[in-house]
Amino acid sequence: MLQRNFKEFFLENILDFLWRQWSTLGVLGQARTEDKWVIDPEALLVFSLKITRHEPRLFDEIMDWLCINGIWLDIQRLRGILREKEDKTRRLIGAVSNFLTAQGQERKWRNLAKLSLLKGIITTKESLFIEKSGKPYPVTNSPDPLFLDYGFNRSSYERSKKSREINFKTFSAIRFLLRSLFGIGSRSECILYLLTHEAGHPSEIAKAVGISVRGVQDSLIELAKSNLILTRIKGKRKIEYWLSQKKWWEFFFGMNFEEIERKKPIWLDWISLYSALANVWNVLNEVEKTKSDYMKSSKLREAMETISFEFSESGIDLPPIPDKNVRPENYEEEFQNFIKGVLGAESGTNR
Repeated sequence: MLQRNFKEFFLENILDFLWRQWSTLGVLGQARTEDKWVIDPEALLVFSLKITRHEPRLFDEIMDWLCINGIWLDIQRLRGILREKEDKTRRLIGAVSNFLTAQGQERKWRNLAKLSLLKGIITTKESLFIEKSGKPYPVTNSPDPLFLDYGFNRSSYERSKKSREINFKTFSAIRFLLRSLFGIGSRSECILYLLTHEAGHPSEIAKAVGISVRGVQDSLIELAKSNLILTRIKGKRKIEYWLSQKKWWEFFFGMNFEEIERKKPIWLDWISLYSALANVWNVLNEVEKTKSDYMKSSKLREAMETISFEFSESGIDLPPIPDKNVRPENYEEEFQNFIKGVLGAESGTNR
């Protein structure tokens, strides 16, 4: 007999993880420790808005954060990530973009807000926020028209105005430091990849950062003219790019490389990882409808085996994914250990 509900456990740990990520970037909250990986704000935003429908306070604090720090987000990358998402996720991003447009950020967010309405007028309305039990949150005052246009019903929203600006000297926020120096786009993404990898070919860099091969290649060619981004031949005369990580990291953080090596964040393919986690969440919503504990673990086991490729693509050092050899009565514990390993849930967040 299962002792805890898979979905409840997953949601609890995911929300703790998301609080930790956003508080590192300046959302109201206090992270106990800084995670040792490079944060991907576009992938984080898309996944967060989906999950934080079950945590209204974090959803609203993210919107508050966007009012201050949204200028540093890469809209082209965001659109690329959304291209593979379902209509509801696109509408959710559209609603938030609509809000940011109304806050005076029309130039940056207007087109993304319009993109989510290309299929025409949305007639269905659903509660934006959902209780952890699955019931919709009641709308306690007049509905917010900026969200109603996108099919979501929520009470009118007022900013807390408690979010802070991003600390560019936080190692895990290196992406934002690069964007402040080299601009938002492929140049920053290319340099970030080379700072966290021995070297890279344009096609593999493009796949990893979620930008077109042409855009990455053009940026690398231009950057190489500085002689600070270097090239070499590998294999069948395949050109790959690299840089002196020691010089670059010491320049960015003003400390010796030995100290930097202890703090330097690792690269993870967050687009793949968040996609895998979102698919686990979708499966758990389906599994919840099954009454038999045996069938729950069986269906979850099958789904995890299918999703395992996306996890493997992320580059995270994963514990073994529970497989067919795990007995049904032991599957819950194995699943919990796997999710904790993915999220680093033991470090937690003060909320």
